Amino acid sequence: MRCFRILTSVFCLLAAASAAEIKIKVVDPQSAVVAGAEVVLIPQDSTTPAAVATSSAEGQVVFRDVASGPYHVQVLAPGFATATTDFSPSAEMFTVKLRLAAAAETVVVTATRTPVPTEAAGADVESLSGAQLETMQPIAADDALRFLPGAVVDTQGQRGGLSSLFVRGGDSRYNKVIVDGVTVNEPGGRFDFGTLPLAQADRLEFVRGAESALYGSDAMTSVVQVWTRTGTTIVPELRFGADGGNLGTAHGYLTFAGTHGPLDYNIFGDQFNTSGQGPNDDY
Repeated sequence: MRCFRILTSVFCLLAAASAAEIKIKVVDPQSAVVAGAEVVLIPQDSTTPAAVATSSAEGQVVFRDVASGPYHVQVLAPGFATATTDFSPSAEMFTVKLRLAAAAETVVVTATRTPVPTEAAGADVESLSGAQLETMQPIAADDALRFLPGAVVDTQGQRGGLSSLFVRGGDSRYNKVIVDGVTVNEPGGRFDFGTLPLAQADRLEFVRGAESALYGSDAMTSVVQVWTRTGTTIVPELRFGADGGNLGTAHGYLTFAGTHGPLDYNIFGDQFNTSGQGPNDDY
C-alpha cells in the first residue's frame, strides 16, 4: 500500500510538471490591449492547433492544462496583420504586439468607365471577385446578386423561372447588363438574370443608382457588369470537374485556357441539371 501511494505521488508530480498554464496578452502598436482577438496555440513539432481562445476585455488569454513545450502563437484580429511568433512557456505572461494591416484598395470600373478606387467612384458600388464567386458557386447571376446590398431579386417559381432585379424601387426594366463590355439586354426590356451564367466569371460589379449619363437612359436604377476569365499560362491549362446531389442534381464543367504572345484564350463549357422538388420542375 505504501509503495502504491509513493508511485501515485510521483505520477501526480510528473503530470503537474508536464502540464502548464500559459498566459498571453495581445496589444496594439501603442501597447493598448486588443479584445476579441483569436489566439491559436500550435506545438512547434506539429501543425495541429493545441488550443484556440479569444482574448478577453483585458486582452488576455489563459490556456490551462497544456503540455509545457515550445509553441507557435498565431493571433488574428480585425484591422491587424496576422501575427505569428515562437515562445516557450517560461515567463508568467507572454505579450504579442500586433501591427496594423495594410489598407486594401478595391478598384472599380463600372461607376466611371475607368479604373478608380471605390472611395473615389462617387457611386454605390458592390463587387464580387473571382475567388468570391468560386466560393459561392452560383448557378447564375441571380444567385450572386441576391446577396448584395440594395438588390432585390424575384424569381417566379422554381429554378429556371424568370428572375428579375429591382433596385431602389425601380422597375425591373431599368437595369443595364453588360458582359465583357457588350450590352446583353435590350433598352427598356426585361432581363432574366437566371440565364446569365457566372461560370468562369472573373469579376462582377453592381452599381446602385442612375448611370444614364454613362450608359444610356436604360441604366435608370443600376448597372450590372461581368467580366469573364482570360488565359494566363503559356502552357495550355485544362480543367474539368463534376459534382451532384439529390433531386437529380448534376453539374459538370470543362475549361481550356492559355496565352500565346499578345493573344489569350479561354474556351469553356458548363452545364447544370436538376429535377426539382415538384412536378415539371426540371431545369
